[in-house]
Amino acid sequence: MSFESFLGELRADADERAKVVPPPGAVDCEVTITSLDGEQAVGGLPEHPPHAYRERQEELGLARAVLFQPDVPGADVEFLLRAKEALAVSPDGLVEDCTRAFATLGPGEDPKRLADLAGAGIDGLRLSMLRGRLTCPWEELDRHVRRTHDLTGWSREISLDGSDLHELEQMLRGWPGETVFSDCGGFRFSRSLTQPGFRALRRLIDRGHVWVKLARPYAISKTGEADDPEVRTLARALADWAPERMLWGSGWPHLERTGETGKEEGEGSADRALLDLLAEWAPSKEVRTRILLRNPEELYGFAPWPVAPDD
Repeated sequence: MSFESFLGELRADADERAKVVPPPGAVDCEVTITSLDGEQAVGGLPEHPPHAYRERQEELGLARAVLFQPDVPGADVEFLLRAKEALAVSPDGLVEDCTRAFATLGPGEDPKRLADLAGAGIDGLRLSMLRGRLTCPWEELDRHVRRTHDLTGWSREISLDGSDLHELEQMLRGWPGETVFSDCGGFRFSRSLTQPGFRALRRLIDRGHVWVKLARPYAISKTGEADDPEVRTLARALADWAPERMLWGSGWPHLERTGETGKEEGEGSADRALLDLLAEWAPSKEVRTRILLRNPEELYGFAPWPVAPDD
């Protein structure tokens, strides 16, 4: 047996053991590059260059990615664009236009600069409204979102505590374009399905133009564990309610999980475990294909993948 055949059998065995085998063209909607190949990491972060993510991408069977600007000094928009270019082509080298890039920009950006960034390849706006990590003051948020959309047409992803959504619902309903809520809706205070914030999220989803990213479950877990029963119940309820509005992201390289390498002895990678959680959140293979492929193609404007998925 040739070495290539041996590797092929190993991969087949790994796929058989995996709970989730992504469809061809699957999109990882949450990736952060912290360094470029051959260069020092920005802002004192650990080095996580494009080639390291590429290895993980191939391990998991993913093909496309949505990149986010690191929230540290030195990680400017130009850095993000270079990271996007480094991962622009699919791992097999056959498909181009395989990345999207979301920049963190506060209010007051010059209109010409915003237009230039959109023309240069920035695809959306990243906002954090978490305590201690505000992209802009709360009183400026509505105007910032509307102004940026008017000048660029960008959708936006926002991190906030979902438990407060009922207080923000009226404002969010009026936003133009598409809005993605990160971290399984971001329910950091409570994961109850009967809380006003969760009911508000369901109403927003039902009105259209709102998406939820089933990613980084550890960020909203009381224990910091990915496989938290409360988060599992929350994620499954969302996937059951509106599978056509759900996305998935690995959260690589898990910058908030200090000291973790992403490796688990004897089990491959922590990212594999996170991907396999999707089988518990969305038991139907057809629904997982929507979440991993169809939904991000629709939202981010990726072309249909040339190989049809096996639904």
